[in-house]
Amino acid sequence: MRSFRPFPFLLLLGLAACTGTQNASENRDPMAQQPTVINPSPIDMPALVGRNIDQLRRSLGAPLETKDEAIGLEPTAEQMKTTKGEDWINTFEKNGSTLVVTFNARTRKVLDVVLVGSDEDELMRRGNLSLTAPNYIVLPVSDPKNTQKLVGVRIVSRR
Repeated sequence: MRSFRPFPFLLLLGLAACTGTQNASENRDPMAQQPTVINPSPIDMPALVGRNIDQLRRSLGAPLETKDEAIGLEPTAEQMKTTKGEDWINTFEKNGSTLVVTFNARTRKVLDVVLVGSDEDELMRRGNLSLTAPNYIVLPVSDPKNTQKLVGVRIVSRR
């Protein structure tokens, strides 16, 4: 008569329990996971080209500057006298991107928009931009302290 040996039975039971049905996330060390990279949503920069500052504000939302700052949303009467309203800047955050808009506060005309970032290909994709567009020009913006380093792309209307 054969005696009962529990070892083979337990081994079979252990193998049956390890069927590989465990989720991949359960197998990984949570500390070894890579941080999630959030890619900003695209901004339709071509649709913004040729618009005035008021139209841009409606499209992009409120600028980061406030009227209470020394260099705020709009020039004060004194600043308007000294600068004639030229080259006034508003900064916007849209879909995870930063845009710096230069405009003439008197005429409301937008002079250029800079999409801030360090990767030209990524900025072109994020801004839905083309180097061969008929209505705007895209120019790299270099860091003044290190001209080899990109800080953004400048979009200028051809009109």
